[in-house]
Amino acid sequence: MKHTLIWRSMMTLVAAMIAMTPVLLLAAPQQQTPPAADHWQQVQAAGKLVFGTSADYPPFEFYNSKFELDGFDIALAKALGEELGVQVEFKDYAFDGLLDALRLGQVDAAIAAISVTPGRKEVVDFTNIYYLGETSALAGPNFEGEVRSASDMADAKVGVQRGTTFQSWAQKNLVDAGYIQQDALVTYTTPSALIRDLRAGNLDIGLMGQQTAALALRQNSDAIRLAGENFYKQQFAIATPKGSDLTAELNQALLTIQSGGAFAQLVKDYLRVNPNSVTPDEESATVENIVVTEPPPAPCIYSMTYVADLNLDDANMTAPPIMAPGQQFSKGWRLQNSGACAWEADFSLAYVNGNRIEASMGGAAVPVGRTVQPGETVDIYAQLQAPQSYGAFQGFWQMRNSAFQYFGEVVWVGIQVPDPNPPPPPPPADVNPNLRADADWINAGQCTTIRWDVDNVAAVYFVEGGNAQGVGGHDARNVCPGSTTTYVLRVTRQDGATLEFPITINVSGAPDYSINFWADNYSIDGGQCTALRWDVRNVREVYLDNEGVPGVSARDVCPGGTQTYTLRVVKYDGGQDSRQVTIEVRNAPPPPPPQREPRIERFSVNENRIHMGECVRLEWRTDDADGVDLKRNGSGIGGGSGNGEQTDCPGDRGLYEYRLEAYNSAGRTGATVTVEVSGIQPR
Repeated sequence: MKHTLIWRSMMTLVAAMIAMTPVLLLAAPQQQTPPAADHWQQVQAAGKLVFGTSADYPPFEFYNSKFELDGFDIALAKALGEELGVQVEFKDYAFDGLLDALRLGQVDAAIAAISVTPGRKEVVDFTNIYYLGETSALAGPNFEGEVRSASDMADAKVGVQRGTTFQSWAQKNLVDAGYIQQDALVTYTTPSALIRDLRAGNLDIGLMGQQTAALALRQNSDAIRLAGENFYKQQFAIATPKGSDLTAELNQALLTIQSGGAFAQLVKDYLRVNPNSVTPDEESATVENIVVTEPPPAPCIYSMTYVADLNLDDANMTAPPIMAPGQQFSKGWRLQNSGACAWEADFSLAYVNGNRIEASMGGAAVPVGRTVQPGETVDIYAQLQAPQSYGAFQGFWQMRNSAFQYFGEVVWVGIQVPDPNPPPPPPPADVNPNLRADADWINAGQCTTIRWDVDNVAAVYFVEGGNAQGVGGHDARNVCPGSTTTYVLRVTRQDGATLEFPITINVSGAPDYSINFWADNYSIDGGQCTALRWDVRNVREVYLDNEGVPGVSARDVCPGGTQTYTLRVVKYDGGQDSRQVTIEVRNAPPPPPPQREPRIERFSVNENRIHMGECVRLEWRTDDADGVDLKRNGSGIGGGSGNGEQTDCPGDRGLYEYRLEAYNSAGRTGATVTVEVSGIQPR
């Protein structure tokens, strides 16, 4: 499901990837809609003010743990709506295409930590500046220096968010100035993806706003650090359509909020800084908008609008579909080309970020596959796989063109993977045994006393090691566990209902986890089966031959020959341990002849030299291959069956190595081709 985000119930929805089905024609979208002088009157008549945002830049705009739109800008927009006496709605867009959505008349205003720049002032108007911020340079584990100027980043690999002033600053001051090569400037759709690469050591420096950097440091202080600040000032303002009288109304409401103290409170709540340090004075806040008599000739304006779910409605993440760990599923949406130009066949829907690292659910960017004219809709399906870990997963996807510019509304897919060992339900409020321990943290070899007090029940039992002992309602037991142990007080109410109250005694100096892995029979005849059993405690994850499984469980196996099974655990500190069980199979049939190694008969590219913005088509033919993986400069970009083709658009200048790896059970073999991308093709 996906609805316009109303601030009282703020949840968007949807996501995905692609496959084509029949097309439905809707009314053609607006081509470019300059507002009339009575824009504010239209907002009043509708009773609502629609803000476009890009919810990928915490702490200014993001989705919180309740899957609701949140952040400083969101709270500020709500306050402006209350001051103006209208309801506020939000639409979540790709940042690259946010101002285009404003120009198309799909939103009334845009708020998303948008910096005021001369280029942006040519196509939109801005309110007065509401935030003055500094910039920060974060360093990954491979960069040891300090950053005080552009020259300090010489020969570094630098990451920025695509479409931001950080990208334009880095292009001018780092690439064009000769301090770094073009391919050393890496652009990202979201700051979260940038921070992940910085943390992993794939980047040396990440450039972003001071508040976003501060939040990243609080969450990743073990892997990244602050290397420099204050390269230039950020000036955030709300964008409005060119010539709109809504600008003046927003300016007046903003001034009222700032003078009354509400603005300062929002700064304290969301940004955690002194409001005086980020709030401009009246003179420095004024923006001189450019008066344009004729709108500048614009390139194609692309946009995408969500229309409907075709299956698996997640009810705005209030009731996401339940999926088993590793379960494969499909999800479909109907999307409309709501822009002014056609979508080409190589346009694609791509994963950009999610609430958890596993939220991509294995999805790769999928091309549209054909031309989609303005006003047309397409039915899009994604083939996904649920994560092995449990929890709620929300993955965000955006449409992008052949130049890797993202546009249109953000869509998402949301699912729930249930906990295989859910905690027991809380007991009714009418029974409270006041279960407690004299000490719930002890050293190995020590003892402690567990106590309880409960009245008006039929029976009470103390459960230790699976053995239940009847006890009094006001009683105690001395325990001396050799390792961290959970005890249970079992209470039977007068109505016969049984309630269980657990208490855990943590033992320091004892083994922090345990693994028991065994089989009912270690030797069987061909065609017979046996059960594998395991009991694993105090670990984060358990895998049987790389398949996620509960900590205490069993599995029937029927091996065709002697086989070894591996139980692998991931501890809470990230370390791993494993146990193995070998089942000997007597009188097993002889194994099949070994499979031949795969062979690559052909791997070719239609062009070995292209210009920026162009694409190449890669084709391959193989023999005895189960499948292929396709990589660009070492990173996977697709693959599929043993015979096929794929289109790729490298984007930046430089030399690209494409490698095809064919595989089967006997091994892998590879082949490479190279493509050189030169400068932008002359017009």
